[in-house]
Amino acid sequence: MKLIQINLLPYREMEEQKKKKKFQLIMAAGALAGIGACAAIYLGLTGLMVNQESRNESLQAGIKELDKQLTEIKELNKQKQSFLARKLKVEELDHKRFEGAYIIDTLNQLVPEGAYLAKIQATAATGKNSNTYSITGKAISDNKVAMLMTALPSTGIFEAPKLISIKKTDNGQEFVLEADLVEQKVASQPTEPAVAAASQSKGN
Repeated sequence: MKLIQINLLPYREMEEQKKKKKFQLIMAAGALAGIGACAAIYLGLTGLMVNQESRNESLQAGIKELDKQLTEIKELNKQKQSFLARKLKVEELDHKRFEGAYIIDTLNQLVPEGAYLAKIQATAATGKNSNTYSITGKAISDNKVAMLMTALPSTGIFEAPKLISIKKTDNGQEFVLEADLVEQKVASQPTEPAVAAASQSKGN
């Protein structure tokens, strides 16, 4: 009885081919998966970089805008300081004008009959108080000058009057007085004391 011989070599080769193909498919799939993962990572990193660059550009734009606003604020502050300086200067000039008008009005009420004032000015001599005023005028006698000096403190505006000079002229006595201005009382001191003193002086 003869045995049937079966050649298994082709079958084995087919199995090996299947295994190789399966392995190749697995490797290809792994390679594709790796490539896909790398691509995903690359795209993710690229997206992050793009987003970061976009944020950086936004930050730079914001910084430029802030710098612009700071420059504008500095310019506005300069304009504000300039305006305040002009405002203070105007207020100072207004105060000086009011002060001058008030002083002249008070002195005009204070001067006794037989005397008149020729010039009033603030002195700036070395060692003098900046609120010291020089008062120049003429009077028919020394007595009128003395009356004026006595009446000056009653105004509440001037204090410590001093006779600087007095000399005879063809039509009377020319005199120069100095008195300190009580500055804080210029705006508030009423003129009644001056009027009363002037009336008393004129009565004499």
